[in-house]
Amino acid sequence: MKKTKFLIPFGLVLFFSACSPMKSSPKEEKHQMELTLHEVQTNLDDLRHDLNCFQTEMQITNGKVKHQEDATQNLKQNHFEKLQNKIESLTKQINHLENRVLTFDTKSNTSNKTLSELSNHANETTTSLTQYKAKINELEKILMNQNSRIDEIAKIKTTLQDIVKTIKSDSSNFIIYKVKPRDSLEKIAKANNVTVESLMHLNNLENDLIVIGQKLKVPK
Repeated sequence: MKKTKFLIPFGLVLFFSACSPMKSSPKEEKHQMELTLHEVQTNLDDLRHDLNCFQTEMQITNGKVKHQEDATQNLKQNHFEKLQNKIESLTKQINHLENRVLTFDTKSNTSNKTLSELSNHANETTTSLTQYKAKINELEKILMNQNSRIDEIAKIKTTLQDIVKTIKSDSSNFIIYKVKPRDSLEKIAKANNVTVESLMHLNNLENDLIVIGQKLKVPK
């Protein structure tokens, strides 16, 4: 640490000199004055040195304060930029979430509309199925009636077949006729006083077409 000097003011030196009981010569007084001035000058130099040191320390302190202020400002700026970036990131995330919510709402509305359409279609399908089921029941009844008729026709057919077999088994009841040119089944039936149907049944014909040279059974 720097030692502090105790300075004696020049007036006090003069005062003590004047009050001294011993009288000095002018030469001694001059020498004393020079010493006092030298000491005052030395004290002034010390004061200037201290002032310069103080100013230097103040400059260093101001530099440190300025550096600290700059560092604080940089920290504030960096913190502000980080907060700004975070706010922008959060804003983007919020916008993204809002878009997803809107998309979800749109899909939900579309799904609800589709479900409503499917429900209506299902109701219409159920109604159509009910109608088809009723028609199927009617068709089943018609088929049952037709089956009954088919059974009756089959019985009639069996009876006719039995009659034809009986006719065929009795060869004395018909003659063999050989088809000639310009003959027709109707012409042959009229000539023999029989019906075309009886000739067709007797000869197992599906229609009335005949050919020349064909042999037909004709009832007597």
